[in-house]
Amino acid sequence: TVKYIDPSYMVRSVPANAADSLYCMQLAQAAVHGSMAGLTGFSVGLCNNKMVFLPIPELVATSPRMMNPHGRTWERVLARTRQPNTVPPKNYV
Repeated sequence: TVKYIDPSYMVRSVPANAADSLYCMQLAQAAVHGSMAGLTGFSVGLCNNKMVFLPIPELVATSPRMMNPHGRTWERVLARTRQPNTVPPKNYV
């Protein structure tokens, strides 16, 4: 038999090292600074070794990724985050 191991689980199962912890702290601090400055609809990221505010509409405007709201992946997201399913059911004829 062939076993398939999803590599994303392997990445998440590694404990964070000092560099990961520092990067997460910097992201969190930048997000808080943006929020306290009254900004909304943004994400933070590292660009040319500088923390920058990235507008979410710009981030998602060119994203080619789409998710089927009736698919297995979306169901897994809902299950993992314990969110209710607010997607209307498909109309079967």
